[in-house]
Amino acid sequence: MKISKNVILVLDTETCDLTGSVYDVGYTICEKDGTIIKTYNALVREVFTDAKRMMGAFYAKKMFTHYAPMLDDSLIHLESWATIVGQIRSDIAEYKVTTIAAYNAGFDLRVMGHTNGLFGDGSPVCPKGLKVLDIWQFACETKLSQKAYKKLARSRGWVSPAGNIKTGAEFCYRYTSNSPDFIEDHTALSDAIIETQILASCFAQKKRVPYGKINAQPWRLVQDKKPVANDKNIHGSKVA
Repeated sequence: MKISKNVILVLDTETCDLTGSVYDVGYTICEKDGTIIKTYNALVREVFTDAKRMMGAFYAKKMFTHYAPMLDDSLIHLESWATIVGQIRSDIAEYKVTTIAAYNAGFDLRVMGHTNGLFGDGSPVCPKGLKVLDIWQFACETKLSQKAYKKLARSRGWVSPAGNIKTGAEFCYRYTSNSPDFIEDHTALSDAIIETQILASCFAQKKRVPYGKINAQPWRLVQDKKPVANDKNIHGSKVA
């Protein structure tokens, strides 16, 4: 396969809490059109086997409904943090990755850094020089700002109690894939795959790409009126 000059690593994490440790790491290596070159997924041994840490995990019931069967069927493996970080660095080098992307990149990069501080070797997870792209920001500037999405969201009730249109990955994928009943799995690789497709749909809009713009509260761009500040339900996922 001929690999383009614009190779992206789309990262997703599952964590113990908003500030806590990552227990599930998943990513795709992809091109701008959504072509997936490689996928990777692993559970962080140091975290996933720590019962005290995992008590506070988002979607903790998934340990039994999702992860236990996946482990039994060898669909996912427990790996040390050092092994996971080593794989990330290796894939970035092998596939000549130019960009790290995530849906709410500020969150995923922060918790990866936090976990690396606990279990890492003192070096950054990713090498310097990579571009960072928040898919959430990109989606709010393109697909989710479309009148058709706003109309669909209001008709379907994809609105927070405060009246703000939701902009999380689940809702964005429902719109971009024309799958209005889609339910996000909230496991790292599964989420990274749908976020790869969201990213491709954003690139297809041929708009300016907001590289480096993170933690910018992009959901505000989608609202028809002055949004309610600090609306914790707006993302429709694990963060506000």
